[in-house]
Amino acid sequence: MTYTAANYFETHKRRTQYLELREEGYVIGSGMVESEVKQYKARFTGPGMRWSREGLNHLLPVRTAIMSNQFDQLWQQTFNSPPN
Repeated sequence: MTYTAANYFETHKRRTQYLELREEGYVIGSGMVESEVKQYKARFTGPGMRWSREGLNHLLPVRTAIMSNQFDQLWQQTFNSPPN
C-alpha cells in the first residue's frame, strides 16, 4: 500500500482538527515548547561551561524546578526532609 498525504490526513483526522482544538484552549504549534527548551538548555551550554555527567544530573532537577516555578515549594520539601 502506498502511503499518501491523503492517507496521512485520514489516519490522523482526530489530531488535525486545529480550529476546534484552538477553541478548546489547546496551543497549536511548537513555538512555545521550542522557546522553553532553548531557555532550559542555555543554562547548561554557555561559553566555557563544561559539566560532568554527575554534576549535570544534580543540576537538572534544580533547573527544572526553577523553570516550572516550583523551586520554593520543592526547596521547602527538601529542606524539611530527614537526611538520607
